[in-house]
Amino acid sequence: MPPLVSIALCTYNGEKFLSRQLDSLLTQDYKPVEIIAVDDRSNDNTWNILQEYAQKDKRIRRYQNEQNLGHTLNFEKAITLCTGDFIALADQDDIWEKDKLKIMMGLAEDAVMVYHDSDFIDDKGKRIGNKTMASDHRMYEGDSSLPIILGNNIHGHAILFDSKLKQYLFPFDAGFSHDWAIAFAAFNLGKVKYTEQVLAHYRQHQHSITDFLEQRKDEVPTVEAKNLERLGVTLAWLNYCLKFQSKKEVELVDKACRLFAGLMQGENKFSCFLFMLKHFDLLFYTMNNMQRTFLSKVNFVRKLCFG
Repeated sequence: MPPLVSIALCTYNGEKFLSRQLDSLLTQDYKPVEIIAVDDRSNDNTWNILQEYAQKDKRIRRYQNEQNLGHTLNFEKAITLCTGDFIALADQDDIWEKDKLKIMMGLAEDAVMVYHDSDFIDDKGKRIGNKTMASDHRMYEGDSSLPIILGNNIHGHAILFDSKLKQYLFPFDAGFSHDWAIAFAAFNLGKVKYTEQVLAHYRQHQHSITDFLEQRKDEVPTVEAKNLERLGVTLAWLNYCLKFQSKKEVELVDKACRLFAGLMQGENKFSCFLFMLKHFDLLFYTMNNMQRTFLSKVNFVRKLCFG
């Protein structure tokens, strides 16, 4: 019998799009599947929708939190409840291609994590432009975790991972996204594979967690990349990497985390400059314009370290 895949679905006030996503999960070509749906105290019709679907399909196990946990910690709870051999994460407002799990499981035989490309849809389900996740990032499959430290382009909705990673992940910290932690663990503990096939349609709207296309009209755009926070790095994230017990490159990663943590507090500027320049091609691998001249690299790192 094929391995069981658990789909960890987290919901919060998702009544507008949830049914379409549930339909796409329940019609996957791959079987067997279980859906672990954890609702984070929605105050709309989300819980009722989950109840209705669960009554019709026994593959759905639904839970509702006693208090609001927030996006990251809700995913931690959902993952811990999964019983499958592999785990895929699902957002409440996306739409999956029906062969997504079949394709990913075909790649997962010798990998601890697989991830795919995604395109973008609006609140009506229509494709937004021609961009995909890979349009602005280089997707990484190598053996180092350095490319994950200063900017992760692997998003939770696109990953499937071996359940044996669970013992290395928790506790998550609300100070950074759960998909960063999963990707970091995967690159340290085994092989990671990427497929350029678009297997999910990533919805962007006013209330989505990630405004990947920066389309929200009521928020000030992010300032130019002059510090590590612009890359999504937080002290909580660096501390997580530092404390991770199963690193492949212990000395290198620990040095990076300590230097970058100091830089965020106005220290280690010159040491960080030299370190980033030396390891530029790995640290900034996921940037599409990474193929720079030496002077361009120097200028980029100088701005990060000295502002």
